[in-house]
Amino acid sequence: MALAKARELPEGTHRDDLLLALLGGALSTSAPQWVLRAAVDSGLKEEAQPYEGSHLHLARVALAHSSCPGSLRKEALRRCSVAQLAALGHEGCGDALASAVVSELKDRCPQRQAMSPELLKEPGVAQLVLRGSSLHDTVFYAALDLLPEPPRLRAEDDSEVDGADTRFDRFWAALEAWKGMWEHIVTAQTGRHRPLIDWAPDNRCRTTIRGHLLGTVPWNVEPSLLEEMATEDLAGFAISDLITRVCRMLRDGVSEGEVRTRFAVEIDALKPEVRDRMEDYFGNVADMRTFGLHEAVSWVSANATGPWRYILTPSEAKTRYGRSHDWLASEELLATLGRRFAAAAEKALHLWEPDPDSVRSSSRDLRWLHAALLHLPHVTEEVKEKARAVLGHVRPRSHSPWERVDYETQQEDRRLTELRTAIERILADPAAPSLESALGDPHQVTVRDLARASGEVLDDYLTRHAGDNTLVERALLSFASSTYRSTPNFREVLARHSSPEGALAQITTELRKRLGGGPSLREAWTRQVLALPDVTPEVIRALPAWTALTVGGPRYRTAHKAVAAVVLDALGDGHKAWSRFAAGPASYSGPTAWLRLGDVLDAAARGTDWPTPPKPK
Repeated sequence: MALAKARELPEGTHRDDLLLALLGGALSTSAPQWVLRAAVDSGLKEEAQPYEGSHLHLARVALAHSSCPGSLRKEALRRCSVAQLAALGHEGCGDALASAVVSELKDRCPQRQAMSPELLKEPGVAQLVLRGSSLHDTVFYAALDLLPEPPRLRAEDDSEVDGADTRFDRFWAALEAWKGMWEHIVTAQTGRHRPLIDWAPDNRCRTTIRGHLLGTVPWNVEPSLLEEMATEDLAGFAISDLITRVCRMLRDGVSEGEVRTRFAVEIDALKPEVRDRMEDYFGNVADMRTFGLHEAVSWVSANATGPWRYILTPSEAKTRYGRSHDWLASEELLATLGRRFAAAAEKALHLWEPDPDSVRSSSRDLRWLHAALLHLPHVTEEVKEKARAVLGHVRPRSHSPWERVDYETQQEDRRLTELRTAIERILADPAAPSLESALGDPHQVTVRDLARASGEVLDDYLTRHAGDNTLVERALLSFASSTYRSTPNFREVLARHSSPEGALAQITTELRKRLGGGPSLREAWTRQVLALPDVTPEVIRALPAWTALTVGGPRYRTAHKAVAAVVLDALGDGHKAWSRFAAGPASYSGPTAWLRLGDVLDAAARGTDWPTPPKPK
């Protein structure tokens, strides 16, 4: 009866639902060919994108069915888009369908291509398939094996293209594209980070994957794997430390034989390839000793701005919408890793000396020092003295009044100046039990400084400067940056103020002047306020209108029940008031995004002119 109805029903949702029910029920063990073909033909009309999670459920059930002949699978998969192939190759599709998907992938990729920038802009089949998550194991590993090969520098090609691109330029461009390809893959394959590392065919590929896991998406990495990679990465500092000490002794006139004797145990413990690299420093190949003199500092500098950046400052790890990422790793683990990095940075600090060949200072030259001072549990006077010596040499280059400075240079000088100020403030906080807790003079500390502080540091700082209402208000504003910390929470910090309700109302009323910034900051502040259990109507009326009406509700872009109550109370049953309110000037961005809810409600209810936005700073 159901089969006859399936034949009679026209194509559409009802017929698809019936076919799916039959294949999952009465026809689950044996199905007529016409049912399978009808299900496949109808199911493949569904569009799919690998990153949207579409599974082409009807087509997948039919193609995975035990009665489905191989010829139907092959014919169906041949007319699939790449996105459909990825969707059909998801977990649970069955070994038969997974094998068929792999065969189709291999037919479309008969041989691996060499990586090029064009393949990053227009990805190949395997690249697109791996942008989908939850792939069947067979499909996952087959797609990995079909990825473009890493670029190689070929000596035989020394021609120039368009009179500019040498073979070296093309090689580096292709290498950057290859790294970009892996960034897409590790971002999509959040549940398969360890299998990716285990699969890596060589150390070059493995290093690239690990680099992205450690520095690009560390918040998505399983804690034990993150700690394992960080520990392995830190082991590389010992090599840089050894290189610096060897080169310094050779520079200072110690004979090569004596240096070899002095470091024999450490050199013998190195891997063969690293030992060969060490020989280049002894032989001073391509003047490598010049670079080796600063290798230890170079290592911590490069890692503090690269792979370790987000681990050292989790508050900087934000989504494209300005919200902080939720980490799989705990705050305790991140703090532990930060202390381990700081220990390496402290050793590098003792080896620091001015680099006469340095052309221009940058923020990279200080970021590692700032991170070390924030994470070291105990700091000696020797460390402080050495840190001040670094500050004495690393500063923005002075510019003459008539010199034209480009925007990028201006921004870099600004970042360098901010880091210098932050470090000086840390060194000048004598009340701090450790530099990890030091944030400087409470009259000079900024909202940004407080936003970057961990929960433990912030709590300690507020406790040491208890009674400072201005500091508490800045700390409250720091929550708008969605910093990665669980304690103290917004309510606990607010309770430190001598007049919590009055302070909250005042800050919210003056939010544009005190906070500024884009929609993400307004939304973060509004969420914190509306999460309070006893927020007053006065505070709600002071919130930015558009944000208050679209944040905190049970569904996306809906109002919180407390906001709805304030709106109902203000507008009542007045039809004209509601109409005016709906046509009000409040907006998502721009000056009118700062219009206060209460001002807009009053104008709508009374029929008066719309208010003007509050003034910025």
